[in-house]
Amino acid sequence: MHKANRIIRFFPKLTNCGLCCGHTNETDRQMLTRVGKQFVVLFLIITLSDDLLDLILGTLHFVFELLHLLFEVIEGFIEEILEHTLHTTHHESEILIISTILILLVFGLYPLYKVWPRLYRSWRRNSRAVWLRYTRRQSFYWRTLPVGRKWKLIIAYVIGLFCLLFWFFL
Repeated sequence: MHKANRIIRFFPKLTNCGLCCGHTNETDRQMLTRVGKQFVVLFLIITLSDDLLDLILGTLHFVFELLHLLFEVIEGFIEEILEHTLHTTHHESEILIISTILILLVFGLYPLYKVWPRLYRSWRRNSRAVWLRYTRRQSFYWRTLPVGRKWKLIIAYVIGLFCLLFWFFL
């Protein structure tokens, strides 16, 4: 194992609270395995992107079809109730149902319209905080690495990138 870095010696609490994301005690073999897994996942995502997109779109289509069937069942049930209780025709029942749905939709979306700017600001602030936390954690990890491990990490990423580019342009 390598000697503890100056940063880790002066700030031991930083490593205990998770700023190093668990990479301070890993060996060279574990580091190379982690980088290799990242490139394998990246390779699979790139090569299977068309299949993944088809799977996601097929799943969404299936979910929307189920929601449509559920809506049709509920609409038919309400339509039967309206026809029997109010003695309306099929067309009049559908007009009542659609009008009611549109009114509920407008009154349901208005509060969302009023809250949207606050939700957007909150989302933007939280996503920026997550990004800053991630970059600080990675920066701290990089600063605490000894020079030899930095070179090994750089070489591992260069070899992985070379293999990906070689496969793409082969």
